[in-house]
Amino acid sequence: MTELDTRPVGEPQLDDGDDNRFSHYVRKEDILRSAVDGVPVTALCGKKWLPGRDPEKYPVCPACKELMGMLESMS
Repeated sequence: MTELDTRPVGEPQLDDGDDNRFSHYVRKEDILRSAVDGVPVTALCGKKWLPGRDPEKYPVCPACKELMGMLESMS
């Protein structure tokens, strides 16, 4: 099974008026690949974006949190 980074990843600069900002759970490999190659990451909830903000400043995405709970209960 692929290892998951349980630290939330913050959203990038969103200047489109999106006030629904959350930190999301993303695989460690995806974070590294995004940092090196500049490709978007995909969160457990399906959201895709380029990380760039401090995840500690935002609440955890409810959908990611629920999915992570289900994954943890299966192990």
